[in-house]
Amino acid sequence: MSKSKNVTVIKASYDLQKKVGQGPIDEVTIKLSQTLIDSNGVDFGPHALLILQRLKDALDQANNPGVGFDDLKEMFIKPVMELKANAAIFHYDLVGDLAAIMLGFLENIKIMDSDAIEIVRAHHTSLHMIVTRKLTGDGGEAGKALVNELKQACDRYYLKKFGK
Repeated sequence: MSKSKNVTVIKASYDLQKKVGQGPIDEVTIKLSQTLIDSNGVDFGPHALLILQRLKDALDQANNPGVGFDDLKEMFIKPVMELKANAAIFHYDLVGDLAAIMLGFLENIKIMDSDAIEIVRAHHTSLHMIVTRKLTGDGGEAGKALVNELKQACDRYYLKKFGK
């Protein structure tokens, strides 16, 4: 026999749909949008460095006993999420890939111990180097190695802390 639970139903808002309409998007509009994305000449570097500074500021707060786990985790997640969301648009695919891995790591950890902080610190250092050297694209073989190493560091952490 199952127990019933109180469920709150939240009705969907259709405001956005009313503004943009329904149905398929015109193919010409899609091609134009893709052309604008592909030819984007904005220098993402200065903006990325500002985001990375926020991550560095959060790392500096990591040893502050007044900052709790949830607050510190959020301070790490916000800049990483912003990098992930913007990097590919500005042709920094490697930054986006590394940020996606870090975001998954941060969302799954249960404690913010010194090992987790060191992984975030190494991530920050790698991203800072990529951005300051203007390494756009996927980074080639070096980029694959960075992605692989970050994945392995996260896996070693999970194994050590959670046995998985």
